[in-house]
Amino acid sequence: MIRLELPFPPSANAIWQGNRQGKVFKSPKYKEWLDEAGWLVKQQTRKMVLGPYVLQVQAVRPDKRRRDLDNLLKASSDLLTRMNVIEDDSMCKAIAAEWVDDGPPITLIVYSLEDQTWKIPNLWLN
Repeated sequence: MIRLELPFPPSANAIWQGNRQGKVFKSPKYKEWLDEAGWLVKQQTRKMVLGPYVLQVQAVRPDKRRRDLDNLLKASSDLLTRMNVIEDDSMCKAIAAEWVDDGPPITLIVYSLEDQTWKIPNLWLN
């Protein structure tokens, strides 16, 4: 299991930008978050989950605006791949995501299916 506490990621709606020629690129906000979160990942772990995995996401709402929880998943999964915490985000077998009342802005917990350390989170049972 790998647990990471990170700053709140940009929404999936804000990670890409396009120019007039139709070229798509990472937004400055997304690049900044990837750099900051990347440094925090390096400080928190050097481990890598090989093979299939389960991802648990716990997020604290940064403000009172309505937000879609699933918009946090793309940036988070891309970061895990970029920082070699996982081999590739296509190997994800399940994702559990929830809003929590307190804690770090976002917590990512990666469970390997190989070592059987993960359990079904309570939120899946309700």
